[in-house]
Amino acid sequence: MLMFAGLFADVKEQNNTGGFITDQKGRYVVYHEDNKQQINGDLNLQEHINEFFRSKAAQLEESDQERIAVKGKTMLKKHAGIGNYVAGDVIYSMVFEKTADGYRYWFTDLAYQPYVKDRYGKLVAAKVKPIPLEKQMSSVNQGVWAKQREFAYHTISALSDNFNKHLKKIDQPKVIQLP
Repeated sequence: MLMFAGLFADVKEQNNTGGFITDQKGRYVVYHEDNKQQINGDLNLQEHINEFFRSKAAQLEESDQERIAVKGKTMLKKHAGIGNYVAGDVIYSMVFEKTADGYRYWFTDLAYQPYVKDRYGKLVAAKVKPIPLEKQMSSVNQGVWAKQREFAYHTISALSDNFNKHLKKIDQPKVIQLP
């Protein structure tokens, strides 16, 4: 992560972005690199990554042996004092690259799709265009937007950690259950 942070990111601004680092274009990024785990060439990497994203609202955009791109969304939970409820979705693009030493992946193009209550009291996606997390809000909404960014960062970081745990299981044997 230090290599990426040193080459592309502005780490000084990380406190103002809710925890995200920014790339050279100013977009928020969650980046992970692992140079310790080798991925052998005969493994079907696309199938292994699809296995993780199959249960999530995601779809494969581009794929070859060295690079896989996924677009998807994950639910953002709002941390209210009394109870948690879904405040919206975080829409993301994830790029996975196999390197000579291991692999790296990053989540980028992050946007927030808010939810509203419909006339029956159910939370549904608002009929507005998703709001990029990099967008600066007015001074009135700045505090609330900073909290939403923070929640989005924790949501994407948790997704990244779960994906990383899934990748650690690549070389482990699978358990077969007999009836």
